[in-house]
Amino acid sequence: MERKPPKRPRVAWKKSGAPRERKPPPEPYEVTEVQPLRADADWLPVYAVEKEAVDCIEAYVNMEEKDLVQKMQFLNCICLLCSSARRKCLTASLDIFSFLNNLPEHIEVLLCEEPREQLTTALRYHCMNAIAALRYLPSPCFGQHNPRALFLFHPCLSIETLSAMDNMLWIVLHSHPTSSIDKQLQSIFEVLLPFTISKRKTVCERAMKQIRKLCGCTASSFRQQLRRHEHSSQALSFFASQSCLYSSGLPARKACAQPLGKNLHPSQRTDIVLATLEKITGDYSSDEKEWAEAILDVVRRDPGNWLMDVPEILGYIQTNLKIESTSVQQILFSVLDLLAIQFPKDVLRSVLTDLPQTDSTTLDMWSSVLPVLKTSEHILDELSNVLQDQRLCENCNVTTAELSLLRLTVMHPTEENMQQLCQPACLQRLLKIESLPLLWLVLTGLVLLSERPETAGVIRALLPEVMETLRFASTPITLKVLNIFRNVMRNLGKRQASPIALQLAEKILPLFNHVSSEVREGSIRLFKDMMEAVVWCKKRNMKKAVRRGLLPLLFQMSDETPSVAQASGEALVACAKFLKWKELKHQAREENTVGIRMCLLQQDRRRVEGYLWQSLPYLKDSQASLRCEAVTFLGLAVQHSREQSEEMLNEICNALQPLEDDAHPAVRSLAAGTIQMLRHERQQAASARSRLAALCCWPCIAI
Repeated sequence: MERKPPKRPRVAWKKSGAPRERKPPPEPYEVTEVQPLRADADWLPVYAVEKEAVDCIEAYVNMEEKDLVQKMQFLNCICLLCSSARRKCLTASLDIFSFLNNLPEHIEVLLCEEPREQLTTALRYHCMNAIAALRYLPSPCFGQHNPRALFLFHPCLSIETLSAMDNMLWIVLHSHPTSSIDKQLQSIFEVLLPFTISKRKTVCERAMKQIRKLCGCTASSFRQQLRRHEHSSQALSFFASQSCLYSSGLPARKACAQPLGKNLHPSQRTDIVLATLEKITGDYSSDEKEWAEAILDVVRRDPGNWLMDVPEILGYIQTNLKIESTSVQQILFSVLDLLAIQFPKDVLRSVLTDLPQTDSTTLDMWSSVLPVLKTSEHILDELSNVLQDQRLCENCNVTTAELSLLRLTVMHPTEENMQQLCQPACLQRLLKIESLPLLWLVLTGLVLLSERPETAGVIRALLPEVMETLRFASTPITLKVLNIFRNVMRNLGKRQASPIALQLAEKILPLFNHVSSEVREGSIRLFKDMMEAVVWCKKRNMKKAVRRGLLPLLFQMSDETPSVAQASGEALVACAKFLKWKELKHQAREENTVGIRMCLLQQDRRRVEGYLWQSLPYLKDSQASLRCEAVTFLGLAVQHSREQSEEMLNEICNALQPLEDDAHPAVRSLAAGTIQMLRHERQQAASARSRLAALCCWPCIAI
């Protein structure tokens, strides 16, 4: 019977004694040491140019002990190498060389060894130069892993340090994973924070400037995350989570924003806000504006922490609202609205006590804030508290009881409220206040009273003081005044309204060419109402003002605002009717400006010279249509003038010459043609005078 093979051959071989197959012993391997990759020689383009510098750097990093001379040589070689590489465009692979030789870490070690209380050691100076050189590498890595190394220059915060940090912030934002940005930014902030309370003003300013950039970097990081999620199903939940951080008083980037919210002094947060607004409203690069807008988003979401210094921020807004830019004004007014909602009492008090009271911009802010606050349930309480402020009453030279009366102007105009408000003696004293915001409240109350027939007659005695408020040349104030006069004249009979019209007519004429179209239209319509209100026995006293209004109304018929042009035409018809001038009335109804011109110039040549001087200011009007009308009328008026003296023609030519460079082609063309015509008239006048002189001298010559 055949035997089965053993299950364990080795054991079986032992037992059976069968010889095992022997293999020859392995030949010994050649042991070779793995050489580290050396950052030198052929693969580094700049090596051929700066071989000694490269060798010196490599020798230094391999040394165990270094003396001061070797440290200085090491730092100088870094500067020399980077400088040559940049100058000769050989920077390729230089960042790899820096990484392989741990150059940032070696510089950091040198900085740590230096005494921090000494600011100007030679070694520290060379370290700064080396950092400044390394930051220009293709992919600089200094400070990325340990941002605190950038600030080992304590406490000087040199320009080189800050420049290196700017470069690092950009890299952190665009190269690091989102999850690690927070730690990097928080680490930088924690190092910067002690510098903000330095006794050296320059250091504080540099630290705050860098913190502002840090805020922008933080907000930009949040925006990047939002963009990554906006097309995904997680977008809503992501945004909600960030919004929760804002609503809890923290900016979007929790890790960095938490120390910002807790550790920064309110004045420092104010500095950041003001610098942010400066970047947005000023002439800065698109990158700086983008960071500033990101910070402003953070401020808008957490105004309670960022807008605490109300007077300082209001002062900045008031100063910069004068910038003639719609976008800038919209941003500033949006911040103003945030302030008013968050700190209503502080805003009301600050506008009335801290800002220039006769500045029209202050009034613009006041009239913008009140509508926002009217939605608040506590607006009356807040305004009442502010109006009872003793300091404010002393500044205005009125009692608290008188000033408190103004709270009724923002309340619903019930019968009871109007009866309390109708105190002529008190209102007369309040009309003398040198504060546009408070004066605006007084006039608001008078507008309400003038709309009621039973109170319009009571405030009639206040109209001279109301007219005096036009001296402030404020558009909102002027509109209130015009409304008051129109309401009073409408609610009074002709006999009572006639004296008002005679006093007001001459003062209304300058408002016809006001910068505000609302004022132009309101003043023209009021002028028409005044002519219709004058009783027949007083018309002779009114004719002079009506005649002075004819030419301005002709020009305003060409106003670019249709409602103003229409009101001017209607007022001109009323003037012609008042003067019983049938031809002018016909031409005005037909809106025939050519016919109206001829009526004015041909009816009475004695008035032509007055029309000439009256039309000169319109050559500088902001509207091209009115400048064209003024030039056209001037040319015709000179031809119809009885006196064409050389002095008068020269003055008119001088007034027309700037219009030869006018932005509008029609104005340029008309001005050039009119000047040419005037020069011809001047030559003819000169030749006529010479002939007359010759005739006068002829008898003498004959003798």
